[in-house]
Amino acid sequence: MLYWPHRFSPVLSVCLSGLSAGSGFAKMGLLPSIARLILLSCLVASAAGAQELVRSEDLPRTIGIIDNAPSKSSLPCRIQLSSNLKLDFLFRYMAGFAIDCRLGEVLHPGTHLVALVKVTPELGKPTVLLEYFEIPQLRPHFPSGFDAQLSKLTVRMSGGFAMGPGRYSVEVLLVDDQGHTCRELKKLKPADDRGDKNIPVALQPGAVAPLVGARWNGSLATRGISLTILMNAHGRFGFAHFHAWERAILLQSLVTLLNQLPCRSVRLIAFDPDRLQEVFRQENFDPDGFAKLEKALERMEFVTISYQALKAGAWSRYLVDLAQRESSSKESPDDIIFLGTGGSHAWEKLPRDMTRKIEISNAHFFYFELFPYVGSAPDGVEQLTKDMHGSVFAIRSPETLAQAIKKTLALTAAPSN
Repeated sequence: MLYWPHRFSPVLSVCLSGLSAGSGFAKMGLLPSIARLILLSCLVASAAGAQELVRSEDLPRTIGIIDNAPSKSSLPCRIQLSSNLKLDFLFRYMAGFAIDCRLGEVLHPGTHLVALVKVTPELGKPTVLLEYFEIPQLRPHFPSGFDAQLSKLTVRMSGGFAMGPGRYSVEVLLVDDQGHTCRELKKLKPADDRGDKNIPVALQPGAVAPLVGARWNGSLATRGISLTILMNAHGRFGFAHFHAWERAILLQSLVTLLNQLPCRSVRLIAFDPDRLQEVFRQENFDPDGFAKLEKALERMEFVTISYQALKAGAWSRYLVDLAQRESSSKESPDDIIFLGTGGSHAWEKLPRDMTRKIEISNAHFFYFELFPYVGSAPDGVEQLTKDMHGSVFAIRSPETLAQAIKKTLALTAAPSN
């Protein structure tokens, strides 16, 4: 039996080859140029591996698609736009949106969806971002019939963008490959009136950018440390809601870590302790690997979890075995850094006897815990790190990330330059 959480992560930057002049878009008269826009975006995104801005020459047509779309929704979807603006780890204001869609008569597994996101500053011209989603193929696991169960499922998609200070209006138009639409409009509160006036921001007022605005350049240090990064690819507080802005924060913190820690080699493993599986692995992590990691995180589909993963203690055995394997490998690293959002399996005890077998490791353990829940019990990774006499850093802002990196440098044997 499988557990079906009602959500999944978007698959971005994948070409929507099914659109053509004879598709539902053309039949509706909903600007068939959307097919060309999607294909152009895919050509760029396939190389960059990320969300992309619509090019200036395509902007008028794209805005026309949004402005001329039907006001009445024909998709069984609900779009939620967040007004909770916060600085990300690149010192930019960040906003996001979530889309919940009910499966059944209109939407089915394999349906393609495109979100056109128009962001307009109060005193500036609009910017449009393009995001692509695909409802994953689901297998019929229910004896009473697939269709009956399908109508009870809801899937969740998410996206977002970064911006400079100021007032903005945001409109999201969601379109499926049959021409059905859903739209939502919201005005964002002023980003510069939220208590951050003393913090310099990276984007100018009115500027808009994709969520992941920087990538690692691959620079290594000959006299640096051998580093293994174990990335907990999970949503905040351990939820499977792995939203786009959470992935962005995870990737941004990774970029900052790699740019400031002197490493002669980097091994990166992204894992999900609840699904008991690795999401991504690369022995000699490099810029190409960063793009592949980004795509792997985007492709994560939190739709089913194996029943084996739901057994009591399965997550703790997986976590300890992972730490054991990576710390005692043939090329044992100098340092091992857990990186991930906090709260996964808080209040669940990690059996002390399980960690004793890896206490002989010479590698120093660190845990960069992103946005830990204030007042909660230590999560599973924090327990493991402390049992290994490692260092735990609570990361709640760009400043605390910088402080944690400085303390990490002081504990490593590698020179800071």
